[in-house]
Amino acid sequence: MTRLTLISALLLAVFVSAPASAAIPPTAHVEAAPVASTPFEQLVQREISAREAKAIALGRVPGGEVVDIRRTSDAYRVRIIARDGRVIDIIVDAATGRIR
Repeated sequence: MTRLTLISALLLAVFVSAPASAAIPPTAHVEAAPVASTPFEQLVQREISAREAKAIALGRVPGGEVVDIRRTSDAYRVRIIARDGRVIDIIVDAATGRIR
């Protein structure tokens, strides 16, 4: 199941199962409180780290050695030297962890 499908299913379950009495009446005065980051929000907003990108890339080139990791706006470029001496660039999406 993809991350997007999982998130969509969780959101649907939360909104469908919320009781109608939980809604705030339109005349109620609500003070603005600081927004606390919930674990669900952290899951949605979280991106993979350089360390995770390195592990993902090394999974594609077993026995290789990472010589460089660079972050672009939405991906990591992991440069690996394989056992046979080839230089391999692997692009890992920073949001999903998928290899492009």
